Amino acid sequence: MTALVKAGVTKEDEDMAIIKPTDMITVAEGYDAMRIFLETVWQRQGKPAGEIDLLIGGLKWADGSPINPTLWEDWLAAAQVVRSCRTQDIVDGEN
Repeated sequence: MTALVKAGVTKEDEDMAIIKPTDMITVAEGYDAMRIFLETVWQRQGKPAGEIDLLIGGLKWADGSPINPTLWEDWLAAAQVVRSCRTQDIVDGEN
């Protein structure tokens, strides 16, 4: 739990059910999950914070909007690619 605490997970969050690979989250939740994931992995690797701060800082929210709208647009494009590929896999009969 140490890595999650460093990434901003509170004691209350620990009581939540563990997410399963088949659970669905919103695009915004996925965006936040990506940011937390990057922070956690970076810290675990013992990398200097300065090397990733620009990216992580741009992924945060301010007044209900991403600080860096370009990163948000890139995220939406990536989510669309994943959705399109997943939809095609379903059409093709794969899971």
